[in-house]
Amino acid sequence: MRLSLFLISLAAFGQSTRFEPPRQADGHPDLQGIWRNSAIVAAFNIEGQEAFYNEPGGKSVIVDPPDGKLPYLPAALKQANDNHVHRERDPTGHCHTHGVPRLLVPPFPIEIVEDSHDVVLLSETEHSLRIIPLDGPPHLKNYRSWNGDSRGLWEGDTLVVDVNGFNGRTWLDQSGNIVDENEHVVERYTMTAPDTIIYEARVEDPTVYSLPWTLRIPLRRQPAGTELIEYDCVEGERSEIHYPGTPKK
Repeated sequence: MRLSLFLISLAAFGQSTRFEPPRQADGHPDLQGIWRNSAIVAAFNIEGQEAFYNEPGGKSVIVDPPDGKLPYLPAALKQANDNHVHRERDPTGHCHTHGVPRLLVPPFPIEIVEDSHDVVLLSETEHSLRIIPLDGPPHLKNYRSWNGDSRGLWEGDTLVVDVNGFNGRTWLDQSGNIVDENEHVVERYTMTAPDTIIYEARVEDPTVYSLPWTLRIPLRRQPAGTELIEYDCVEGERSEIHYPGTPKK
């Protein structure tokens, strides 16, 4: 009898500690708010790096492959290494938007606005806008852009977003890691605590990588009263040239 009561109490404890996200009127999790990536190293190098000059150190945010390294094909690795030497080429240093999944990793806030038909991501940096339809329209045909074409659906309490239609010109970080026009991304947004969303992105790009890879970062809710503020980027900006570095090994 005591064992049975103990097991019942343990089960009840497990249920009571399971996080239950706030919900919209349609029953899906309410992800609305202003969020920011707390794994800041990802903005500089998603493979991780040691701290130097004015850049932070930290571990790789790539969770698959397990070694935390991007599974480059030889020609693409050569291009990424060359980009690292010439980081003044970074498209964000020329006022272009970050692309996907890079849009989620800079140390700038992102506001999520949501209803039963769409999820909208408003980014402070470059003031970019992503509208993610939830009502099942097909991907656009013959479409290419910096942030691609997004289509979302709910799998339980996780928002899953399928993204294609990229222009192939975006980088993944300030280190020079790349994708091309064959990039395909599946994003997953899961609220795991009142102030935390776990963001995962599975990237497939058969002309750059030998196999798909996945990154994972935590998005933290910003304090009440946080607002997106003006982000001024001047055409012809060359700010990325001020970020020194050494070539990849």
